[in-house]
Amino acid sequence: MFITEELNAVIQIFLDREPSKLMQNQALQTYVNLEATLLRAKVLRNLAQNKLIYIAQSLIKENEIDLGYLFAPFILANLNQPVIYSTPKSKPIINILGRYYDVNQQVNIKIQSILESLKLYLDLTESNDDIDFLFKALIQALCQTDLDTLFLITDIRFDEKKLQLLQDFLDIKIYVISTSKHTALLKDHPLSLKKLLFKSKDDFHRNVCKSFSEMNANLVVSTDLFTHQQATHLVEDMFYSEHIFEKLSIYAEYIQTHIQNDQALGLSLIQKSHLRRLQES
Repeated sequence: MFITEELNAVIQIFLDREPSKLMQNQALQTYVNLEATLLRAKVLRNLAQNKLIYIAQSLIKENEIDLGYLFAPFILANLNQPVIYSTPKSKPIINILGRYYDVNQQVNIKIQSILESLKLYLDLTESNDDIDFLFKALIQALCQTDLDTLFLITDIRFDEKKLQLLQDFLDIKIYVISTSKHTALLKDHPLSLKKLLFKSKDDFHRNVCKSFSEMNANLVVSTDLFTHQQATHLVEDMFYSEHIFEKLSIYAEYIQTHIQNDQALGLSLIQKSHLRRLQES
């Protein structure tokens, strides 16, 4: 797929199998010259003022504790760290984010614009294949000229040598967080956002909050601003002080406004087209 030997590690990075030919072809069609784009991003990264964190998480299954990583972008954005979070749409994702904005509606927005405004962007995709999803997310991340750190949250197995080759060649940090050992903590009790994201919590939500805080502390530590203990306490404070809820609400309002503006523009264009046809008839 690539002439540059090091970039072929992008395809060979998965131990079980390569991404599908369909997904590889889609990647080539998305960019005029994918290899040149990746190499250009590598060069420009040295000049970037901001350091972007990109999080790609495999499909989140119902009742699993891995849902806690959904709050990572809001936590990092509160620390003034630009972050893109990408995951396939799933019932747990829709149950949480769908309360705040229409997650199923496509929005026409420049990612760089929202990163500058809010420090975060959620990329919710349609995918039933974790390897294809991670490959697509990997390509998108590596094409970012300000990428500094990439988190891959999944139970998919990777070739450690290929991962290291990519890190060294592209001068970025890649962390794989395995989800294979996580238990279904949320299975026997419904999750209440009012209790999770606000100060008042029962024993169940205090335990969930503690687990979510410990998980996300691993990502916060990558900023080199805090120790793991400091990061854990900091994240836990955000769950009690409503800071995560506030960032989520602001992001949702921003996206929903763009959705409504796009819908209004589309309706206006339809009306103008209808009027033009009437005038011509």
